[in-house]
Amino acid sequence: MTGLRERQRVELRAHVDRVALALFAERGFDSVTVEEIAAAAGISLSTLFRHVRSKEQLLVGTTRVGRAAIVSAFAARPADEPVADALAAAILQRTERFAHEGGTMELWRRAMAAAPSRVRRASLLDDEERGRLVELVGARLGLDPTAHLEPGLRVRVALAAAEHAYEHWLLHESGRSLHELTREALAQVTPA
Repeated sequence: MTGLRERQRVELRAHVDRVALALFAERGFDSVTVEEIAAAAGISLSTLFRHVRSKEQLLVGTTRVGRAAIVSAFAARPADEPVADALAAAILQRTERFAHEGGTMELWRRAMAAAPSRVRRASLLDDEERGRLVELVGARLGLDPTAHLEPGLRVRVALAAAEHAYEHWLLHESGRSLHELTREALAQVTPA
């Protein structure tokens, strides 16, 4: 049955993600091999590669889904809501999801902090997602992003604030959640 097979696939991927996350947090991203992840998860290397393309994907794969959620959340915001507020709300909707996942988020924070910068950067919006967000902001403002700077600037300012909060959260153990730091950073760049 397709439903059962899909459920089993999702459960196995979640298990592998948890195992990899714990290993990355304990020993550092570069010190863990895919062979060790497969062995610790109790699966073969070929099974691991049926679920993920690379070690990097184990750490940032779930965040890629979340990045698309930011774009979708902005698109779903009320049309009459100010753009800065809608951008902040879309970003915060994503970080709020993690606000109560303390243990898992602490493992993820430690794993990402130890990862090379190319891996940490992969968890942020990519060019395509950022471009889509700029288009949406431009449409909301009634401005063509290819002719006007404002849509792109607004997106980049909001994302820069969120990215700064993310980097701060990764590198400093302040005891504050990613959601709290992101809310504070966005408040600094959102007009009162």
